[in-house]
Amino acid sequence: MIYLDHAATVALCPEALEAMLPFLTEQYGNPSALYESGRRARQALAAARKSLAETLGCLPEELYFTSGGTEANNWALLAMAEAARERGDKPFLVATEIEHHAVLETLRYGKRAGVLDFALLPVSREGRADLGAAKALLEHRPALVSCMGANNETGTLQPLRELLALCGERNIPLHSDLVQVYGQLPFGELLGDALPDLFSVSAHKFGGPKGCGFLYIRRGLTIGALLHGGAQERGRRAGTENVAGIVGMAAAARAAHAALAERIDKKRRLSELFFALLREGIPGLRQNGSALKRLPGHLNLCFPGVSAELLLILLDQAGIAASAGAACASGALEPSHVLLAMGCSEREARSSLRFSFGWENTEEEVRKAAAIVIDRANKLKEDAAL
Repeated sequence: MIYLDHAATVALCPEALEAMLPFLTEQYGNPSALYESGRRARQALAAARKSLAETLGCLPEELYFTSGGTEANNWALLAMAEAARERGDKPFLVATEIEHHAVLETLRYGKRAGVLDFALLPVSREGRADLGAAKALLEHRPALVSCMGANNETGTLQPLRELLALCGERNIPLHSDLVQVYGQLPFGELLGDALPDLFSVSAHKFGGPKGCGFLYIRRGLTIGALLHGGAQERGRRAGTENVAGIVGMAAAARAAHAALAERIDKKRRLSELFFALLREGIPGLRQNGSALKRLPGHLNLCFPGVSAELLLILLDQAGIAASAGAACASGALEPSHVLLAMGCSEREARSSLRFSFGWENTEEEVRKAAAIVIDRANKLKEDAAL
């Protein structure tokens, strides 16, 4: 298989596996226990939290371990709405139209349940949040603004630095889904010197295990718990901690940040080569999203006159893994909400695929994959014209 769907998940890195193994075998103590194996597990959690905080330049106590990005997003949105209600403020939230379903579906659930209201911020044709529209929505004094760092489908980077400044001037907290950014880009490139008030991270996007992530909560921010029960995570996230997963996540984060510049350069070169080869062989091929302000390994491409669903099937048969959008929504029949929000027609959205490259990919794989994509796409176009 030639794996070109790294935005969906990446392989567990060797460093993470090595760090996890002791806690999957002999070191299986519960971190809440008072005996020796419990103390060792507790110490491992503390060391992992400190290691992750060092990659961010934040305090260890500002990181709260979760089961991944979806839980972290749910927690941030629902708890901030609850905090607003408890203060007597409107539980009104703002998010962009292109957020991951983990944000959009949480907002829709909250509105159905009567615990919050929300408005969606439009984006440009390139898929970047409209700052002019943001200023207008901020006049309504939302309890929280949520804007992802980079879109999971197109890879387009969002104007987070500018949005942070706008929210900061009005004392409005900002949450960001940084699942596609952490371990992929230097935070300073996207955020400058500041961090959002809250942000979500998932380990399996940068070489850690699935089912593990964290929510950053700025110290001093008033926010309640999502899960209730025990006193884990300083009373804010009940449940026995996933010690092996957390230790593996920290190891993967260290490995990713140590090789960040090298990996960025390689993924950018491979994605540019792939796109150049496809443009030569497929008439009318178009890139969705920003050509410049995007993650280095992301390509979302529109194949005019070609069914993305059929092309995916043919690529899978040829041993190439790609995606028609968010992996979490791969069973959906609807066209991408991200591409529609960017102004693409439904037909264009149904003709678009995402290719996302990892540092493990090789130039030989890219050239082979490009030749197969060109062949299958052109055959589908010819068949559709008959």
